[in-house]
Amino acid sequence: MTGDTATAGERLRSILAATAAAGGEATAQAVGRVIAVGWATVELDRAGDELAGALGTAPSSFAPAAGSEALGAHARIAPGALDGRAALVLLEPSTEGRLAARLARHGEGPVAVWYEAVAMGDPTTSGVAPLEPPSSGPFGPERAVRAPAGDTGPYRFIVAPGAGTIRP
Repeated sequence: MTGDTATAGERLRSILAATAAAGGEATAQAVGRVIAVGWATVELDRAGDELAGALGTAPSSFAPAAGSEALGAHARIAPGALDGRAALVLLEPSTEGRLAARLARHGEGPVAVWYEAVAMGDPTTSGVAPLEPPSSGPFGPERAVRAPAGDTGPYRFIVAPGAGTIRP
């Protein structure tokens, strides 16, 4: 964990509240609820134990899931771990990609948010900021929202409706 003065639980709840209210760079017409927040770590087992304690859940609530190709990460998911509303996704680098770079610059902490698409139409015409091509992720196919230059906020992903209800 980082030396941040806020606890891990406070940091996760804060990012969940901020992203639910603001919708990131996506518009409210195209993106629904936040289904998950991702936590960057260098060790899945240790982070699972620490975060489970901070959130009042069991470490066994984290189940293996498909990794995020866009982030270059292995993943474990604890459904409903964030106040029963959203999943917590632990992310550990599997490549020298985005996640590894973010960890090197900012340390462990909240790093990604997954939003449910409102409709299955063409997301490139839905009013969402430019999207990257689909890639595999912990909730199935995901499309990364391209962040503006200099954006240091969490990575944002759009997934198909109902993806947050899928158990890993």
